[in-house]
Amino acid sequence: MTKKEIAERLKEIKSHIKDDMEDFAAIDFKELALEIHNDRKYHLVIENFNKIKKLVSNQVPFYCFELAYAFENQNDIESSEIVYEYLNAENGENAAVLNNLSNIKKGKRKFKEAFELISKAYEIAPDDEVISNNYDSLFQIISDLNEREQKFKHSLTYLERENKFVINKLKTFIQNAKKDKDFKNGLMPIPKWKFKVLMVTDDDKAESLRNQWLDKNYIVDTGERGDYYVIVYEINPFLEKAISELTFKVINPNWILGIEKLNTKDLEELNYYRNLKKINKVNRQFKGILKRDYDELTFNFLVKSNKSTIILAGSLIETLLIYHLKKKKIKKISYEINTRTVSKDLLEATLNDLLKYLEQNKMLENHFVHLGNISRIFRNYVHPGKELRETEELDDAKANLCYISASELINSLI
Repeated sequence: MTKKEIAERLKEIKSHIKDDMEDFAAIDFKELALEIHNDRKYHLVIENFNKIKKLVSNQVPFYCFELAYAFENQNDIESSEIVYEYLNAENGENAAVLNNLSNIKKGKRKFKEAFELISKAYEIAPDDEVISNNYDSLFQIISDLNEREQKFKHSLTYLERENKFVINKLKTFIQNAKKDKDFKNGLMPIPKWKFKVLMVTDDDKAESLRNQWLDKNYIVDTGERGDYYVIVYEINPFLEKAISELTFKVINPNWILGIEKLNTKDLEELNYYRNLKKINKVNRQFKGILKRDYDELTFNFLVKSNKSTIILAGSLIETLLIYHLKKKKIKKISYEINTRTVSKDLLEATLNDLLKYLEQNKMLENHFVHLGNISRIFRNYVHPGKELRETEELDDAKANLCYISASELINSLI
């Protein structure tokens, strides 16, 4: 069909519209659209439709399969969907309309709607190879989605066992992801470095949480890849609502804050790595005990378990002093108290015995003896009677003194 022929036909259609014969105009336009469609000049279908719709009060009667197909061909998916939706509502028995509308829904990841449409098309035209292939493809997608949905729902059972730190990170992650320009329909390409930004935490915890969330199906690797081959993740669609409905069991807020401080920067400021390096140099007999006690001491200090910190600091210092004396080949100790001599085997001596011996024999500088005594005095609070009798509390200040004392003695005695 030539441009001249199209122009003449369009003139007739406009004439019908001018004479208030829009029904006839619509019939003529649909015939014209079919002929242009058959010539595969899809853009001309749209051009002529745009010329006509300016002249009519209601453009809907001019909707036809060829117009919807033309919009789709020219990548105007929204307009195409509107026309197909109208045609399907008017005549749901058209397999071609059902198939093409299903493809649009599939492209928008509205898989359930797409499958309903293609199922109807398949009932009408089961022998159509294109429709049959589309049906099989969507059937597999729906099967996979149903399986994934069951996994998503099952993953919610883990939420009740999560601590407040993890719940807060999940909430923060979801809220920040939904604000991101790349987030769409629960999907988002996320490079590894971006997890710490979305969670608002450090690299180590972000990596640990990402792996845990993948295992629990809080997030899923879709198998799709975005720009630069970045993994596209799907966030469990039931997660946000489940978190909002979750009633938290009470968790000590100091534990949460302490876990936040479990990162290399804060541990570095506590000289943890400096001291650990020194502990790793001691012999096998002492290394395991010192490392265990120092790790437990540091963890309890970070989560503000003050009594545990004070007791562990005293125990660690006692082990350090035994190690220090054993290096000097000392097996027995003795010291004077009230004109009486006290003698003990090294491994039977208490912290008080060790400090007295070192002080009287001038084997330890006075300020180190004082550091040891701080922990010795406070460690007596291990006995509940003392704590009940005393008016002083085992507060942060005492725990801080004991932790610093232990840290300084590690640095000095090893």
